[in-house]
Amino acid sequence: MEDLYRIGAVAKRTGISPECLRAWERRYGLEPADRAGRTRFYSRAQIDRLLAVKALLDQGHPVSRVIRLDDDELRRRLEGAEDRPPVLAEPRVGLVGGQLLLARRQATDLGVRIVAEWASAADLTADRDALPELDCVVVYVPTLDPESIEIIEEVLPSVRLVVAFKYATSADLERCRSEGRALLRWPADWTTLERRVLAATPRRPPGPRYSDEQLVHIALMASRASCDCPRHLAELVTAVNDYAAHARRCASDGEHGALDESLSAARTALEDSLRAFVEEHGLLATAN
Repeated sequence: MEDLYRIGAVAKRTGISPECLRAWERRYGLEPADRAGRTRFYSRAQIDRLLAVKALLDQGHPVSRVIRLDDDELRRRLEGAEDRPPVLAEPRVGLVGGQLLLARRQATDLGVRIVAEWASAADLTADRDALPELDCVVVYVPTLDPESIEIIEEVLPSVRLVVAFKYATSADLERCRSEGRALLRWPADWTTLERRVLAATPRRPPGPRYSDEQLVHIALMASRASCDCPRHLAELVTAVNDYAAHARRCASDGEHGALDESLSAARTALEDSLRAFVEEHGLLATAN
C-alpha cells in the first residue's frame, strides 16, 4: 500500500504552508490523494510534484502558471532552469575609471546592475556625500598602490571593492592579497569582471513581497476572509519590516551580521502564509 502523508508533514517536506495547500485545493483543484473526515493525505508522487512547483515559485514563476502543468512540463522547466545561473538580487555596482566605462559600453549582456559611474577616483570622492546605494564598486588603477586604494576604502567603508589593475610590483600584489582585497588583472573581458563582482559581493536577502500600502489594504480587506488571520499576518509582517529597518541602522556597529538574513527569512515565512489568504479571497484585487 502506498505511503500517505498528512498535510502538516507535506508542509514540512515542501516548505508550502498548510494554508497555502488548502487554498490551492479550493482555487486550482489540487485534491489530496485521500481524506479521513477533515484530514487530508498526500501521496509521495504529489509531494514530488509540489517540490517541483515550489522550486519554480522560488524562481519567480506565478503559481497560476505552474500549478496546472503536467509532470513532464514541470520537469522540462526545471531542467531548463538548471542551465542558467540562479536568480539572485542583482548586485548594485559602481564603476570608477575610464577603462571600465569603455568596457561596459562594449559589453553585450550585463549580469550586474550598474547604478553609478565615475571617470576617476577624484570624481568618486567629490560625490562621497551623495552616493547611491551600492553593493560593490570596481575601480581601475593603472598601478596597484595600496595607499590609494585605502583612500577609496575610506570613501566606501561599507561597500565591497574590486580593484582592476594593469601593473603591480610583487610586494604590492602580495600585500593586497594578504589584506584580502579582491583583485582583477586588467585588461579582462566583461564576463570575468562580472564573475569577480559576484564572487566578492554577498547575496542580499530578498526584499519584502508586499509594500506598506499593500499590507494596509490587506488588513482593511481582511473581513472578506472567514477569520482575522490575514489582518494578524499583515500586522506581523509590518512589525518585522519596522524592526528590520531599526536593525539595519543598529547594525552599523558590525555586531548584527546575521540579523538581516534572519529577519528576511521570518518575513518570507509569514508572507508565504499571508499569500494563501490573499489569493483565496482576492484581498489585493482592488488595490491601486
